[in-house]
Amino acid sequence: MSERCTERASLYDIEGYAQAGLVNEVKYINCGKGKTKILITLTNGKTICSECIDQNAVELSKKVIELYRTIKLQK
Repeated sequence: MSERCTERASLYDIEGYAQAGLVNEVKYINCGKGKTKILITLTNGKTICSECIDQNAVELSKKVIELYRTIKLQK
């Protein structure tokens, strides 16, 4: 997975991609000072990242993202 973003998105948008079943890979990058960036690769190959966000918010979001990554959506 590349650490280069093709687009920035809010935490809510990233969670939405996960809920829609569009996330292939997720990476959490430490920004220092209690902040983390979320980097996702979508099913179409696009790499999207968040800004550096407070670690507590990322931990909650991580639960949402991982939950929806494990659920297989019916199409």
